Amino acid sequence: MKLTVPTPSAWDTYLENQPSGHFLQSWAWGDFQEKLGNKIWRLVVEDNGETAAQILVIKLSLGFGQSILYAPRGNLINKTQSLVTTQAGAALLLSEIKKIAAAEKVALFRIDPSALADDLTTERFYLSQGFVKNPKNIQPRHSLLLNLRLNTEGLFDQMKPKTRYNIHLAERHGVTVAKSTDPQDFQKFLNLLHSTSNRQRFSPHPDRYYRAQFETLQPAGIQELWLARHEDKVLAAILVNSFNHTATYVHGALDNRYRELMAPHLLQFTAIQYAKNRGLALYDFWGIDPDPSHPWAGLTRFKRGFGGQKIEYIGTLELSVNPLLYKLYRLLRP
Repeated sequence: MKLTVPTPSAWDTYLENQPSGHFLQSWAWGDFQEKLGNKIWRLVVEDNGETAAQILVIKLSLGFGQSILYAPRGNLINKTQSLVTTQAGAALLLSEIKKIAAAEKVALFRIDPSALADDLTTERFYLSQGFVKNPKNIQPRHSLLLNLRLNTEGLFDQMKPKTRYNIHLAERHGVTVAKSTDPQDFQKFLNLLHSTSNRQRFSPHPDRYYRAQFETLQPAGIQELWLARHEDKVLAAILVNSFNHTATYVHGALDNRYRELMAPHLLQFTAIQYAKNRGLALYDFWGIDPDPSHPWAGLTRFKRGFGGQKIEYIGTLELSVNPLLYKLYRLLRP
């Protein structure tokens, strides 16, 4: 068993053979992070010519002169292999991550595995390696998954009546939905995002973040821009990422002046149908929150209108790799 140099095709093939392989661990996501100026490491453990384990690690700045190593929706363990092979592969990855951490002078290694909260085997593994839980999450802790194996009638049946009604209402109003790769349409998405963030009082990423993401993930066949129009106006837009049998709704924005046309409902349902017709198994609404007083309460109600299964991830785990810096980190960011 040894560390080896990865290739793009082998990297993504490994992820696509893992039940939890996530687009945040894809080769293209690493390229995107590099475009943002973040250092990355693609670590692969090979056993008898086969990939036994792999992980994408990103160096992220926390400000105040500190950084962390982060593996978004990564996993140190490979459940498709024997326990002995899994533990050996994880140990080799962790050893290399600690070496990188020492060289980069970072305080900790953080991971939020693509594993559910009731996966006690995964949780026990990380705790046994010295990881501790952090209640603050970078990725959403809760999400909503639609089963795309259902037929169209089945998808409608699990929706709330109001959602079904609003989809048909948008159609009757003449709202149309289509994909686009036009840079001008992407700018319209950004314009809508600015107005949405001002209205809902949240801080979006800088424009360059979304542009770099689209310019990297769209040619890789992962990200799609969908727009809902009425006559010559763009009413709403969403970005959807497709990877490893799952389509994920990652970003969205709308023009609040035309809410009565119900464009977001038809927009989402069209993207759902497209993913289903491509043979994908799941549509992930990406983030909800069960707390009715949470800022996402309205967005959560909208997403739940489509039905699906509510899930909870295991959450964020972190490992101190420099006790002194980690103590400082805990003091500054409790």
